[in-house]
Amino acid sequence: MDFSKIEETRSDDEQMVFHYNRAERLKHAPEIVQDYYSGKFHPYKGGLFKSLVNTKSNRLLFVTIVFAFGIIWFVNYFGPQKSSGSLAGVDAVLSAFSYEDSVYASLKLENAPKKKIADFTDGVPVTVTFTAYDAEGAVLQEDRVAGKYEGNELFVRTTFTDYDILKVGAVCVLRDSYASLETIIEKR
Repeated sequence: MDFSKIEETRSDDEQMVFHYNRAERLKHAPEIVQDYYSGKFHPYKGGLFKSLVNTKSNRLLFVTIVFAFGIIWFVNYFGPQKSSGSLAGVDAVLSAFSYEDSVYASLKLENAPKKKIADFTDGVPVTVTFTAYDAEGAVLQEDRVAGKYEGNELFVRTTFTDYDILKVGAVCVLRDSYASLETIIEKR
């Protein structure tokens, strides 16, 4: 093929032809577009709250969001906590805090209920396995502590060296019942 006879550019005196007419385009545009270009359109200038409640569907969406937020807050505030539980009818609470280079973990067994205090008068062995976890959930350290519960308040404690421990878990065994508790470290 011979490319020598093909013109690659246009000369300067040659005019380009445009087939676009703005008035023709606007004549067929929707009314809101015509109002915008004529200057009759005024955007809504309400505040954030007004824009959330100005139509029926926006009100419904706003109420749904508020309702969902309220349920989430209620469940987080009043719902069950992972740091407390019950062992053979006795309430147990796990707590842990960090001080200097150590993490102190403590499991508190409350006084036995009056109906069950006779079951613990001779002393029942308690075994607690404390486990320290890092941010990724990997086990850093583990410690098994035994005690004897006689129906009165009992604290079972241990200490870990702090290697970026984020949370402490405890598996507690009292008679035939066990509980798995977990708490986040409090920084002091």
